[in-house]
Amino acid sequence: MKKFLLSAIAIFAMSLCSFAQISVCDNPCPPATEGFSTGVVPYSPTTFPTMYVGQYVEQCITIQCPESALGATVDSIWFKNFIGVPNGLDFCISDTMIDALQYCTVNFSGTPTVAGDFALKMRAHIYGSGFLLSAANLAVDTENGYSTGITLTVHEAGTIVANFSTNPATSTDMTSLDFTQAVRINEGGTVEYTNQSSGAHHIAWTFEGGAPATSTENNVTVTYATAGTYTSTLIAYNEDETVSDTASVTVKVSVDPSTVLTASFTTDPAATGFLTQSVTIEQGQTVAYTNTSSNAHHIAWSFPGGDPATSTNDEVTVTYNTVGSFTTQLIAYNEGETDSDTATLTITVNASAENAVTADFTTNPEATDLGGYASYISINQYETITFTNASSENTHHIAWTFEGGSPATSTENTVEVTYNETPSGLYFTATLTAYNEDETISNSKSVYIRVASVDPDAVEASFTTDPAYTDLYFMQMLTIETGTTVTYTSTCNNNTDHIAWTFEGGNPGTSTENNVAVTYATAGSYTTTLVAYNSDETRTDTVTLSVTVTDPVAVEENAISEISVYPNPTSSIINIAAEGMQNITIIDMTGRVVMSKDVNSNFETISAEGFAKANYMVRITTADGVVVKNIIVE
Repeated sequence: MKKFLLSAIAIFAMSLCSFAQISVCDNPCPPATEGFSTGVVPYSPTTFPTMYVGQYVEQCITIQCPESALGATVDSIWFKNFIGVPNGLDFCISDTMIDALQYCTVNFSGTPTVAGDFALKMRAHIYGSGFLLSAANLAVDTENGYSTGITLTVHEAGTIVANFSTNPATSTDMTSLDFTQAVRINEGGTVEYTNQSSGAHHIAWTFEGGAPATSTENNVTVTYATAGTYTSTLIAYNEDETVSDTASVTVKVSVDPSTVLTASFTTDPAATGFLTQSVTIEQGQTVAYTNTSSNAHHIAWSFPGGDPATSTNDEVTVTYNTVGSFTTQLIAYNEGETDSDTATLTITVNASAENAVTADFTTNPEATDLGGYASYISINQYETITFTNASSENTHHIAWTFEGGSPATSTENTVEVTYNETPSGLYFTATLTAYNEDETISNSKSVYIRVASVDPDAVEASFTTDPAYTDLYFMQMLTIETGTTVTYTSTCNNNTDHIAWTFEGGNPGTSTENNVAVTYATAGSYTTTLVAYNSDETRTDTVTLSVTVTDPVAVEENAISEISVYPNPTSSIINIAAEGMQNITIIDMTGRVVMSKDVNSNFETISAEGFAKANYMVRITTADGVVVKNIIVE
């Protein structure tokens, strides 16, 4: 698999090509692999010559794939295509795919024919840790490529252009998700500035936060003593200073990491997770903690749910006898405790095999299983279901809840439940929870009850579709592609006098006809609703359908099938990686929305600690369409 990481210069180089497809060079220039900082993209050079109309340009750029990005290990980069090319320039690349720490080169040449600013866009993927990390940039334009935020300027001949290079060169910090192009050094470090202006008679530098603060020399070495974000500016003048041009760069000065107080620790068994670390063990097992903090004078541990509960030792072995999810915390202090840093870890303690409680039951009539996701029973109004407890031997006592039933609750092993009402939605839920003696361990199981009305005057709304929808009994779903026409046919019962349709996202949007052809032009998630009425509208019934419309072109072009939802199964967190995510909705098998959030990212981590142990659908909306993934929370 392939991946991608950027800097302004890399974007600049890679954008100078045909927007239809990357060209591979017949005679690529050799890479520069010595004398430059590793991990910089591009590797060499770090600046480009000023471009003018009518002036021939020829340049070889070396690009190196980094080892890590977005907090994960990088496997490789896949360059797809590039858009936004100054007229008169050609572009080719030595290899469209490179692995971590490998090099490729970019040849560009030609004579710019038009002055102006050219917004550069691109298509590329960065892959790592077995999934798609990011698609070049957070801003996605599915038709014209990914906006890089870089503008390439071609000047008219004879124009004064301020330009300079820096050592170290500008870069992004993908590890901390800082996409700002900046020179990055530690406190006490230096930056070498080299004037590369053209058409200038003399220059003037200002170095915010640096020493010296100003200069008029072509080559200046500036020292930065204090952490912060600063701007360095170069002004290039003509002889009488009636004409000038300005160039600037951001300098980010960090505290020397060798002096930073940092709390950290390791565990045995080792923690797992991408952004959130966790350890899962069984009741009665131990976790060995080892302090690895930096520049700490002393430390303090807290181990909720563990024995011991606290410690100040560098190495601690903690036993967990209580089932649950707990947060371990390590605080590292400097000598006077005027500064501190904290590291945490989630410990999930599951019941041991000999102590585990499993809720189970049988029913009469027997429930129908839906492939392990859920089960259901269909009955008529006023009928009775017999529930019989079949939980594991470790169960000490039980509790039933019967939504819509009579009785509504029970603690008996066998219960006869009568359903006199019909659900306002599609179903009722019956749930059994099994407990150990002190209720520190529990487990639940549910079944869905569909109750059909036996009222001879009842109105029942129903319909069919072509193409047919999928009936999950607790939720109806239809997935189609953009441009598809769906034929809806009312199958309401004979008590229905008239109907009203609402087709969210469709054309037409409403109708009162029995047969309606509806076309869906735009990708998204929509709801179709049918309301059935009797003659005086004193009786009504409503049925809905969830319609997911995907864009097959966008899906293929932007690899939306490569959306990753992991780990699966999970007990603590859900990681979701996809290009240009806009919304994440998690739905349980009853159709209930457990969580929904609007996002603007390529990666999200969601805590699953509050979720019941069950199967869920993760609906991910991106700029390219909607994808539904399944995940199991254990």
